[in-house]
Amino acid sequence: MLKKVVLAVGLIAIPSIAPAQQQQCQLECTWVTAKGETKVTRSCHALDASTCANLGRAESGGNKTCRGYITSNCVQGR
Repeated sequence: MLKKVVLAVGLIAIPSIAPAQQQQCQLECTWVTAKGETKVTRSCHALDASTCANLGRAESGGNKTCRGYITSNCVQGR
């Protein structure tokens, strides 16, 4: 009987930990067009903080600069 109680307690703890690992990652990219206009795009991803920051670095290149950061108010679009 004791083993069943320990197992039940372990299962209750897992769901409370799992959602905290996935957060709202705001990916924001900025670049300047040939006409000299600054453009910005934003997208949302369910990622942890480290992966979010890595995504920003991976998307940057050429004349495009991106950054990924954790936010509670993620915004999509241009």
